Amino acid sequence: MHRFTAASIIGVAMLAAVQLCSAFTTMPMKHTAASSTTTASLLKSTAADTETATKQKIVPPIPSNTGSNNNDLLLNLANEFIYTSSGFYSPADPSVFSEDFVFRGPYIGPLNKKDYLTTMETFQIYKGLPDISPNAFGFSIDPNNQNRVWFLVRNTGTFTGQIGLGFGQFISGKGQQVQGCPETFSITFDDHNNVKLLTVGYVADRFEGNTGGKGAAIGIFNVIGLPVPSPGPLYSFITWFSNNILDSPAKSCSRKEDVPKWWQHEDRGADGYS
Repeated sequence: MHRFTAASIIGVAMLAAVQLCSAFTTMPMKHTAASSTTTASLLKSTAADTETATKQKIVPPIPSNTGSNNNDLLLNLANEFIYTSSGFYSPADPSVFSEDFVFRGPYIGPLNKKDYLTTMETFQIYKGLPDISPNAFGFSIDPNNQNRVWFLVRNTGTFTGQIGLGFGQFISGKGQQVQGCPETFSITFDDHNNVKLLTVGYVADRFEGNTGGKGAAIGIFNVIGLPVPSPGPLYSFITWFSNNILDSPAKSCSRKEDVPKWWQHEDRGADGYS
């Protein structure tokens, strides 16, 4: 019969404890190794899937503005119109406007041909700023409307002349420099290549220039000291009073019954714009 001393019992207990600890530490290591292998496989699979998806995603080419005789014609007509015939940067040429022409801007419009030409002739912006330039760039054909040309302008000019206010009143310049912000314009031509729709003044970056983030004539008026109220009740009242009571030659919008029937939008003046 074996006799166990206290020392031998302690030794056996210590050996058992060591073996038990060894077993527990070995198990997680094996599990971690397996997990690492699985994670690596997943990452590899994900990378492969991403590479496949990238290869399958086709980047379309930039739409071409050239290559079509009609596209080239309209791009050149738009450029020529904005510099020589619009009534804003130069005297208007009524012959290039369609009889069912519509003008629309953020604050002004819709204007029919007669009201637009009268308004431009009243202000005569091109006389107030003899060196005014749209500095137009980025001409592009609308892929959804082959008769529509989009482009941007960044107006510059020096107010050294006079701008008309209507009823024989003018404001004289003091040399104020206009540095406009980028604005989006568009010109839509009819089947005879006359201008059917002109949209202007939609600011692309209000933080550029010195016009207070406003485009077209509104921006110029800001610079020369004739700020136009922001869209709201006051602006609506002023435009209504000017159009209907004073019957100003410079219109903010044409009478509903005088707007060409093809123009279906109900908003008038600055309605819906802020």
